[in-house]
Parts: sequence; C-alpha cells; structure tokens
Amino acid sequence: MSLVFYVEYKMKKIVFLHGSGADKNRYAELCDTIAKYCGCELVCFNAPFTHYARPDKYQWFGKFENSGRRDAVISDYEYSLRYIKDKILALNCNTKDIVLIGHSQGGGMAVHSGLEMNLGMVVAICPDLPYNIKYDLSGNTPIYWLEAAKDTLLDDNRKQSYKLLPNGVDFHYAILPNSGHKDFENDFMNVIKNNEIPFLYKNTR
Repeated sequence: MSLVFYVEYKMKKIVFLHGSGADKNRYAELCDTIAKYCGCELVCFNAPFTHYARPDKYQWFGKFENSGRRDAVISDYEYSLRYIKDKILALNCNTKDIVLIGHSQGGGMAVHSGLEMNLGMVVAICPDLPYNIKYDLSGNTPIYWLEAAKDTLLDDNRKQSYKLLPNGVDFHYAILPNSGHKDFENDFMNVIKNNEIPFLYKNTR
C-alpha cells in the first residue's frame, strides 16, 4: 500500500499540522497542491500556544531539559492533543474520510492523534514524538512515518522515536532520500504521485 491510498479511496479532507515555530501557512503551496491532486478539501489551523522564541508563530507544546533529553511539557501536550481531536471532530464528517498530515512537532501530534482515533490515514514527516508521553492504541489508523535522510535538526533518539509506538499499530516507514528536515516537498510529492519510494517495513510494532 502506498500514499496513493487516499486518492484511490476518495478521502474528503486533508488536515495539516505545522511544526514548532511555524504556522498554518507553512508549506501552504505544497498542501494546496496535494489537496488539489487528491480532490480533497484542505484544512489547516494554528497550534494553540505561542512559540517561545517567535511570538508571531506557534508550537504544540513547550519542552524542558530532562537528563540531557528535551521532553514535552505534559500539560501543553495533553491540551494540544484534545485541541486537535476537537478540531477534527468539528469537521462533521466521517473521520475515516480524513488524512492527517503533520510535520516535525506536528507530525508527532498527528501520530498520537491517529493512535487514538479512527482516521483514514496519518502521514508524519520528520515527526518529533516525545519520550515522556504514554502512547496507547485505541484507534485503527494506518500510520505512515516518513524520515528525511538529510535531517540534521532531529537527533538519533528523535529519529527512532517510532520505537515508542504500541504493539499492534498499522505502521509503515519510509526514508525520503533527498530531503532535509525542512525541505522535503519534492520527495513527498514523488511518494504521492509516483510511488517511487517503497515502504521499508510494516507492522513492526
């Protein structure tokens, strides 16, 4: 199965979650291209918290140092998780008709949302999944984890945080070979349009 899944199955809405230090307009051209290509309605919204260093931008949760690791502020994280779920439910459509795409911090939030909801698909690009959060599986959303081969912003622990996913998740993994953390558009469109990047493994957790 490839990311053309949601074209073939006529998904109705694509929801995009931006990364930390960005806003709903980040990757607007890419998201609009994907939505038009798939014949879907695009929905974007800002994270609920102002970014700590960029007051004109947003973040899904704050972080703090914990034994050399940057963990999520749990109260922020839990608030944003509820916020995203409420936004999705407010779309008033079958949640299986929704593809949730997230980048970086938004990618981690998308993954967690997919673990607990029954969405059509989650696509997480360079996701930042916190280590101090508990992840349970109560939904049945397929999760596609796309890692950028040239990502220098996330450390090795973050890049392997898929190991935190609970057993039983419908999990797919691929590497975007020519992409960095912030410049993944060409590889991503190749995955969607041409299925040129094979998924390396499935159901490994």
